[in-house]
Amino acid sequence: MQTKDRILTTARNLFNMEGTAQVSTNHIAEAAEISPGNLYYHFRNKEEIIRAICDQLFTLTGEMFTLDEDRYPTLEDVQRWVHENFVVTWQYAFVYRELPALIRHDPELAVKYAAVRQRGYDGFFELIAVLQTAGVLLPTLDNVTVVRLADLLWLISESWLTSLELQGQPATDDQMQRGIDLMLLVLQPYLS
Repeated sequence: MQTKDRILTTARNLFNMEGTAQVSTNHIAEAAEISPGNLYYHFRNKEEIIRAICDQLFTLTGEMFTLDEDRYPTLEDVQRWVHENFVVTWQYAFVYRELPALIRHDPELAVKYAAVRQRGYDGFFELIAVLQTAGVLLPTLDNVTVVRLADLLWLISESWLTSLELQGQPATDDQMQRGIDLMLLVLQPYLS
């Protein structure tokens, strides 16, 4: 593993366990078994490390929800996407846990997150439209209902694991399945 990747992986693990406020660049360097100078060669400060970790997260989530153009998605596809999303969300738990503070503290990260959030939110609209075309969802949904569905799906996908963490519950496969079930429950009245 390259030094830069080792720094990011180590920092992500420390941030997930202890939170960003409790972890210094010296802690990261020590845990990555490199000198602080070597860390500073790659990253000027902790904010750059956090930004780079968020870039990794944003890339992963962007790749995850690409719709297959050869066929219409099914509910099974939706379940798989949501599960993959929850796995990635858990790997980057500190981002979701601390997101309001992180974007308030770092305007550059706030701009990046706003763009990623908009793409993700637009993706829910696209998914709903494609599921309607595929006959999975009712084709007669009005715009207000579609907006509310997208809002609910976004809230669950972004907040479910943080909610578990606040309750002191681990992110097990069963708990991830509960999150998927919640999303399907939201869609249930609109299935065709």
